[in-house]
Amino acid sequence: MKIEKTKMIMKYFDVTYKVAKQYEIVLKDKQLQQIKAWYENKKETGLSTSREKSAEGIIGQGTNFQKKLDKKS
Repeated sequence: MKIEKTKMIMKYFDVTYKVAKQYEIVLKDKQLQQIKAWYENKKETGLSTSREKSAEGIIGQGTNFQKKLDKKS
């Protein structure tokens, strides 16, 4: 859910991954619920942005990096 939340924030505010992570800290539950509702609506209509595709790439890189770190430990 954590990654999904970041992805939703990135798309809603049209910001980068780093900024979205900072937004996660400040946003309240009610605001996150509104963003989630908006995101689900957009997801159903099939609209995507270039930032969303970039987010998926960044998140994928982070996952790969984490796997490498786990192997070294």
